[in-house]
Amino acid sequence: MRTIEVKVRTPTLIKQLIEVWQNSVKATHLFLSKEEINNIKEYVPQALKGVSHLVIVENENNEPVAFM
Repeated sequence: MRTIEVKVRTPTLIKQLIEVWQNSVKATHLFLSKEEINNIKEYVPQALKGVSHLVIVENENNEPVAFM
């Protein structure tokens, strides 16, 4: 695994990070319904694009598995 700072946020990366976000929320926010998660998910791409300092962790296949 490796940790990198991301400057360019491609559509593919945003899609991958949304999946990481969604998996995390489903695992930790058991009080949210599927509908509520899907409603919040609509705002995630915009939020990810607006983060001034985005750091991701990639696995051995160069796929993001975490971000902050």
